[in-house]
Amino acid sequence: MEEGLTELRDEVLGTDACTGCGSCVNLCPNVISIEDRIAVIGDCQISSGRCYRYCPRTTPAPHIAGLLCGDVGYGGPVGVYRDYCMSRSTLSEQGHFSQYGGTVTALLIQAIRQGVINHAVVTEAAENFPYPISVQGEEQIISAGGSKFALSPTNKEVNRSSIAPETKIGVVALPCQSTGLRKKQLQPREDGIAEGNVAFVIGLFCTWAVGQTGWRLLLRKHVGSQSITGMDIPPPPANILVLDVTSGRIVIPLEEVNEHVRPGCTVCLDMTAENADISVGMVEGKAGWNTVMIRSEQGARVFKAALESGLIQRRSLDPANWKHLEEASVNKKRRALMEAEKRSQQLPYYQRILKLKDKIMTKEDKGNER
Repeated sequence: MEEGLTELRDEVLGTDACTGCGSCVNLCPNVISIEDRIAVIGDCQISSGRCYRYCPRTTPAPHIAGLLCGDVGYGGPVGVYRDYCMSRSTLSEQGHFSQYGGTVTALLIQAIRQGVINHAVVTEAAENFPYPISVQGEEQIISAGGSKFALSPTNKEVNRSSIAPETKIGVVALPCQSTGLRKKQLQPREDGIAEGNVAFVIGLFCTWAVGQTGWRLLLRKHVGSQSITGMDIPPPPANILVLDVTSGRIVIPLEEVNEHVRPGCTVCLDMTAENADISVGMVEGKAGWNTVMIRSEQGARVFKAALESGLIQRRSLDPANWKHLEEASVNKKRRALMEAEKRSQQLPYYQRILKLKDKIMTKEDKGNER
């Protein structure tokens, strides 16, 4: 069966399963995005479309299904990986800001220097609102560092910048975006038109993202016209979102923030960006360090080169931290399963989650290291 925009609208875009990742935008004139909202503005006569194939919430083609984890397959509590550790960037020693350990910024810089990529798609913020942008120089990469908890449709910028055949793109992506990018890599264009390629994906740990409409309401209530200079969610039991602004610090209870989380996030199985080349998050209880999961050969090459060049430092991750990460990831999968069971729509995505119930609920699951 061939699937295109009609099926994508019925299964994802017109439902609360959509993640707003942007994987379907900038492929044709019929799909546009306004902030993090995706809209279909025309009828498409193509029966088989890249918009459907790249979406992280559509059923993968049989020939690639076994190569995917996260929201489209099961690879153990945290997906398939080669190695894991703690790391931190040495850029802060040169006076550059980095949130947590700065590993993401350092890896992008290494990939540029190594020639693995010639530009990167990252998330920048303007007037406190995130948006995706292509950057080339190291200073631009450094200036875009820091967490943004509102959703930016990163993959629409990847699709736009893929038009030039010579581009080799590095992307900093959320888990859903990483899945869309991996599907894009595994399913090249069928019409013979040369395109740039996604060469390196750094996935960020993520439990949820706020929609931009909700983000606007939170800012209006708590921030006003002030500029946000930093934001963080401290480890439990803090249960708060901390915003650094020009006048000082603002604390918002997570209970209030959760009211504005996108519905698609609550049925997400993937906390650790299981389809990325390298996945990066914070290390609970160890300020200034990142948890790093190396998943692909490309990820291993870039990470090794960054170590050898002195851009990052590595340490072993404490077994207790690793166990906690696995537990948190499995809990996210279980919450998604329970939410899918509650929703009444017989959507293919929800049905796929329900088919994984036995694996997700298996207490003896020991992981899937390769």
